[in-house]
Amino acid sequence: MKPKHVLVLPDQLTDQVGPLSLGEPGFTSVLMIESREFADALSHHKKKLALVFSAMRHFAASLRANGFDVIYLQTVDFPYGVSEYLRLHPGVTIDLMEPSDWGMRGQLVDAAERAGGEIRVAPNELWLTTNEEFDDWAADRKTLRLEYFYRAMRASRGWLMDGDKPSGGKWNYDADNRQVPKAGHRFPPIPCFEPDETTQAVLREVNDSWPGHFGAIDDFDWPVTRTQALDALENFLEHRLPMFGPYEDAMVDGEDVLYHSLLSVSLNLGLLHPLEVCEQALTRAEDPTNEIGLASIEGFVRQILGWREFVRHVYRTGMPRLRQANGLEAQRPLPGFYWSGDTPMRCLNQCVEQVSRSGHAHHIQRLMVLGNFALIAGVDPLELNDWFLATFVDALDWVVTPNVMGMSQFSDLGSFTSKPYAASGKYIDRMSDYCSSCSYDVKSVSAENSCPFNSLYWSFIDRHQERWTTNHRMAMITSAWVKRDMKVRSQILERADDVLGRLSQGML
Repeated sequence: MKPKHVLVLPDQLTDQVGPLSLGEPGFTSVLMIESREFADALSHHKKKLALVFSAMRHFAASLRANGFDVIYLQTVDFPYGVSEYLRLHPGVTIDLMEPSDWGMRGQLVDAAERAGGEIRVAPNELWLTTNEEFDDWAADRKTLRLEYFYRAMRASRGWLMDGDKPSGGKWNYDADNRQVPKAGHRFPPIPCFEPDETTQAVLREVNDSWPGHFGAIDDFDWPVTRTQALDALENFLEHRLPMFGPYEDAMVDGEDVLYHSLLSVSLNLGLLHPLEVCEQALTRAEDPTNEIGLASIEGFVRQILGWREFVRHVYRTGMPRLRQANGLEAQRPLPGFYWSGDTPMRCLNQCVEQVSRSGHAHHIQRLMVLGNFALIAGVDPLELNDWFLATFVDALDWVVTPNVMGMSQFSDLGSFTSKPYAASGKYIDRMSDYCSSCSYDVKSVSAENSCPFNSLYWSFIDRHQERWTTNHRMAMITSAWVKRDMKVRSQILERADDVLGRLSQGML
């Protein structure tokens, strides 16, 4: 049998699909690369670095235990690692699943060619949808919208369908998923995965090599193996999926997880496949004794089959334009409290503290607190994009860039979203209990102690009002702003100027 050579990237830790699934122990050499450039490029959360490196080393160990030859290199960058491998195996062809990160394929192919070898790229099978499937759907469409993509993908798979109609008569139960738990609500505990010797060694190495990087490294408990990832999936399906839907958008002071799955980490590393996650969830929901409501299972499937797949294709087809976009001409530097959490704004303080401690926050915290403030304050979207990419343990470029530059910051002016996700403190007050213990008054718009989100929201509407008058989802609120008493508008804008002045001085 002819020897096979396979490059496994850090977000492709699977032997279930792709070139490695076709490899035979004893006849397959696997290359894995820890890149110093990756770790140094941004102030990555220490737990993110530990998670990636530990998961890689565990995967390498499992391959060796199964009889594969593994060459594990710690090098300057991925292209150099390819060159080093080809020095050990001159002239060979290396098989690789299509990288998710834009530009990575070209770097690796070029490095192999310069070293006298070849990289043969196979489709990336860690997705639910193919490039052709999305491209066929998107052909001739003037705009790309998640909802229509999601409906088409669900219908083609027969998931949550009654014939050609959606189960329950609606495609989307988002409106049912906006409940806020009452005080004293008890959430189920989440599984914690005790670091073994391999992970403990990685934790020490990360802390020693990157002491100035963002975030705490103590109490590391993320899953780093496929077995642990499957345990995490089972725990979610059993204990949190039934109540996932109703509280999907809620934020609770001091409560990190609520009923969220935390599975993005394992999915984004390749430890779990989205197909097995969705199929297991759907199977559980079919059994009425599990008491999984339609709003919960639909909301969960929409996150994976809908949004996760959609943004991957938006990234694939929209780069590098998407990363370079700044249609709202936002130039303000990222406030220091995004790194320190040092602000009396309770919502931002708690979200940053949570991210610093755990490396994670759920989608509404990301979009409607961390992203929303940057949007209405006019923060440079690329600075925010890099912050998200650095600070979240599940952050990869393909998921961060479209979510931040497009959905959150509207930098692309709506290439795949219909409106900017801007909101005042009223939204945060409705969906959380942050405001009840905040130093600022969420009920006030222009007073000295008014919630900064309130005046900044109206200032955002004001400075872009010409653009919003032609947006069907923003025109009504813009019209309401223009019709307000001029004196009231002036007071609000004065307060916004004061807030931005304090922000520039690091006093907010």
